[in-house]
Amino acid sequence: MKFLVLIFYSLFFSIILNAQYEVGDNGASVSIQINDIDSKNEIVSYNSSRRLIPASLTKIITTSAALQLLGPDYTYKTKFTCKGNIIKGRLNGNLIIDAGGDPTLGSKYFDTTNPDSLFHHILLWLHENRIREISGKVIIRSSAINYSSPRLWEDIGNYYGAYPHEFNWRDNTVNVTLSSSETGSVCNIISLEPSIEPYKLECRVVSANHNKDSAYVYGLPEMDEWWIEGSIPSNRSAFKIKAAMPDPQMTFIKELTQYLEINDIKIGKETITIHSSEDNRATYIFESPKLSEIIKVVNHKSNNLFADMILLTLAKEFCNQYSWDLGVQVVKDFWNDRIDFKNNFRIKDGSGLTPKNLITTRGMVELLSWMKDNSEYFDVFKASLAIGGESGTLKSVFKHNDLKNRVFGKSGSMEGVLGYCGYFIGKQGNYNAFCYIANNYIIETKLVRKQMDSTLTQLILDH
Repeated sequence: MKFLVLIFYSLFFSIILNAQYEVGDNGASVSIQINDIDSKNEIVSYNSSRRLIPASLTKIITTSAALQLLGPDYTYKTKFTCKGNIIKGRLNGNLIIDAGGDPTLGSKYFDTTNPDSLFHHILLWLHENRIREISGKVIIRSSAINYSSPRLWEDIGNYYGAYPHEFNWRDNTVNVTLSSSETGSVCNIISLEPSIEPYKLECRVVSANHNKDSAYVYGLPEMDEWWIEGSIPSNRSAFKIKAAMPDPQMTFIKELTQYLEINDIKIGKETITIHSSEDNRATYIFESPKLSEIIKVVNHKSNNLFADMILLTLAKEFCNQYSWDLGVQVVKDFWNDRIDFKNNFRIKDGSGLTPKNLITTRGMVELLSWMKDNSEYFDVFKASLAIGGESGTLKSVFKHNDLKNRVFGKSGSMEGVLGYCGYFIGKQGNYNAFCYIANNYIIETKLVRKQMDSTLTQLILDH
């Protein structure tokens, strides 16, 4: 009898203990793992072997592997070459640009890469070589990246799903301004910045009685006509949304040509054939910010384009071609030698945009612990993470006063998915790794976020 009572109470307290990690939706799948890295002790483990969709927590896997394999000082290089003979200020040839996979060209995230800065440096370089006219045209040489990516069709036309190319420009994003009138009426496109001509963008968006952006863009790079569906608030004279850029290479050439002509450098319209005897080259190398700075944007801002370009860069550097599968294989090969990657991770991209990715919280904690214990670049990696209650994707959580400067990590979310992972510093100054994921919930995400924040906050305060 006493034995049965003990079993009953054991099961009862187990149910009570586990219930604290649920998120307010009985149909949801929830998993959590917390380890004290210094003592190797397990603090919490609940469903930690269950494979769940990680969303943007995937970026932690990509950026940590890239940091180890490429080093924090790795940079992308884009080469500008005046190919032809320069005579009396005239380049009898073409301005050739060799793409290098740089995702930061024209990006809003860096002062050194924004369009004005980059164009100014190109102009200075042409002036240094006394070039006032280019008889040929601007030509970009780049390798194709296979469009059969794991991304969903409905994501690719939107700015957050902007497709990575070997030549990227302005975060591969277009700013679209719409106007709306009475509820139920079709909206109008007022402007596109920058222009995407000759591509066309049709507006099928309707005005609605709400205050949110529910407009979504559809299109692929090989399609000439794109469209926007969904709704925006009614009676707005200028409502801004973002779309993916259909052809960053074409857009860059148009913008650079216009900039140079405004600054009195004429550009031709026909490709000039150059003979080797006439080929006197002047070259300018544009170098991106360091990888340490790029991954800070990836993990603070959850930038999908940068993350996936890093994955494709790993394929290019180690397998000599841009390939999603080869990039994934490079990441797998790196982690397989260090943690139990095979049983805890299924990775299909570098950003987490695809719902085909699966991870366990146990595996993520193992990865985070390895970085803390073994990486010579741990301080760089930690600096790339958001600070709880203060910055990045953790700005709205872990805001308790006693958690100030104690939580570093990343969030990940998509429809029915929310997760957090990273490190927290314990009461004794010890480092702990955590990962907490909820999948398949149908209640409002803000309610799930509130519950997960409350649970993690209490666990951190207790330890």
